[in-house]
Amino acid sequence: MPPSRRLHFFVCALLLLPLALPAQVRRDWSAFNQHIDITAWQGRHFKLTAAVRAQCIDSNAGSELWVRIDRLNTKMGFFYNMMDKPIRDSQWKIYTIQGKIDKDAKWLYFGGIYQHKGYYYFDDFHLWVQDAGSQWEEIPLGDGDFEGDTTAYRKNWFFYRNAHFFTPFLTTENPYQGKQAVKIDCSQPLDLQYYGTNDTAGHFLTANGIKLYYETYGQGQPLLLLHGNSSSIVTFEKQIPELSKHYRVIAVDSRGQGQSGEDGSTYTYDLFAEDMNALLDSLKLDSVNILGWSDGGNTGLIMAMKYPRKVRRLAVMGANIFIDKTVVYPWVFRLLKKDQEEADSDTTAWGANRRRLLTLLYTEPRHSFDELRPISCPVLVMAGEKDVIKEGHTRQIAAHIPQGRLLIFPGGTHEEPSEHPDIFNKAVEAFLQK
Repeated sequence: MPPSRRLHFFVCALLLLPLALPAQVRRDWSAFNQHIDITAWQGRHFKLTAAVRAQCIDSNAGSELWVRIDRLNTKMGFFYNMMDKPIRDSQWKIYTIQGKIDKDAKWLYFGGIYQHKGYYYFDDFHLWVQDAGSQWEEIPLGDGDFEGDTTAYRKNWFFYRNAHFFTPFLTTENPYQGKQAVKIDCSQPLDLQYYGTNDTAGHFLTANGIKLYYETYGQGQPLLLLHGNSSSIVTFEKQIPELSKHYRVIAVDSRGQGQSGEDGSTYTYDLFAEDMNALLDSLKLDSVNILGWSDGGNTGLIMAMKYPRKVRRLAVMGANIFIDKTVVYPWVFRLLKKDQEEADSDTTAWGANRRRLLTLLYTEPRHSFDELRPISCPVLVMAGEKDVIKEGHTRQIAAHIPQGRLLIFPGGTHEEPSEHPDIFNKAVEAFLQK
């Protein structure tokens, strides 16, 4: 994959922590980068410096610098994105990222990130590498000071475009030094809801010993939305607008994902089900409809098994009741192994959580088809014809639930809710309204 193309994958990764299975991309952030061949400086220490300032409009706004090193074997090496230290200062300051270049490094990517409403300014990027005598040697960058014309900065810097919200351009407005800086205008409202980070609809509460984040939309019977692995509420951005017309939608960030906290406990779907049961108790809801996608479907099935009075109707998409070679295709395990190897080299808290979520994917759930038989509520069991979950497994789930109904989307994948939302939403609504 060429370096410029690889950024599309990487930018999603650095903010959303995607693992083996695809995840939807948030629309309230964006980023830009430049990259250089770092082969000549393998094993050396480096530092990136840049001037940054941020005029934040909402409480979630901020910007960061980031650096990533790609190794010769295409695996990720050094990585840091300042997400633990977001920049919100309106005055120019120099920020630094330091680290060590991997011994088998090939590419070094660096740039800026920005999210939510605000105006973000970047200027005066410099990259330094220690020479054999431990002296700092500056590596030339393309238009690192943004003093060139528009053609120069577009040639040297790649901006991940987001037509909904972010507009980058060169500005003469109070640069850090010289005559120009780059400014990103993020002041205009999105043409869609801030799902997953909506200050108006969002709430926190403590349930099962952890802080859970959830958002509510619409009125009517409560409908609990449960997302997939390493994702968040934003996964359902194409479902919430439609479903909230008829239901009181309660979309939740699962433990250790999105804005929800965690306590270090081993991740299991049974634990996630306990969390949701405690959440419903805190909200004083005796029973709800549930829509679960992927991992969320696993959690929904376990809720129907362990807390049957809490589940009025359940719809699951791409769920599994146990995990082995009869459930998913061999390439899924190969991809999980590759991701695990990459995660093992990341010693940050981000990496530690990534490893735990990966472990969940290839060790859970641990139930059986026979455990589905006591489920008393109607259950719509859905999957794509080309899903990562084998069709035979999906059919067995539906067959072992007394009121189970099967729906295989022709030509569909694990991402049916986002790829064909109209078809998916109509199927869910028809089931819930019966």
